[in-house]
Amino acid sequence: MSASELLRQSMQNLRVVETKSTLPPLVPFRFTARPHKLKLSYPSKQRYKQNYGFWLSDEWLAELGKNIHLPEDPYDPPTQKDFWKRGFAHIRGSVDIYPLTIENCFQPETNGAPTEYLDVDGEVVVLSVCSDDEDEIPVIPWQEQVDYLANILGRPPQWWVNIYPRNDWE
Repeated sequence: MSASELLRQSMQNLRVVETKSTLPPLVPFRFTARPHKLKLSYPSKQRYKQNYGFWLSDEWLAELGKNIHLPEDPYDPPTQKDFWKRGFAHIRGSVDIYPLTIENCFQPETNGAPTEYLDVDGEVVVLSVCSDDEDEIPVIPWQEQVDYLANILGRPPQWWVNIYPRNDWE
């Protein structure tokens, strides 16, 4: 059998196996009407910066990034950190929220992340859409953008206390 016949036969025998992804469908967000200001009430100021956003896991971000293939991947295989960065960049690009950040925050006593998503220090990774920092307050996402993220992640955003003090010298 020639090489072309072997290739043709193997293509005929090839079966496509569909697998269900556990990742949400992240299509780019588009405004369908005039956007509304984010309904947000700030918590009382603390020594630590507070971030408004969603808990998630580093593993989830990396898994999302594994679904994003770049042309150079066969020549320069991506690391777990590269996949994590791709996942975050994909979310940021899809919802178009700037500054969208990843923050390490303390787990609140109630309504926090499930315990399996905490690190060894009891901290949680938060996808932050804004903070209570005076320098960042003018940059607030639209309500529809935050609602889109809440719908995809399956939970509402909340305030989280950052693990780092508001000022480096504190």
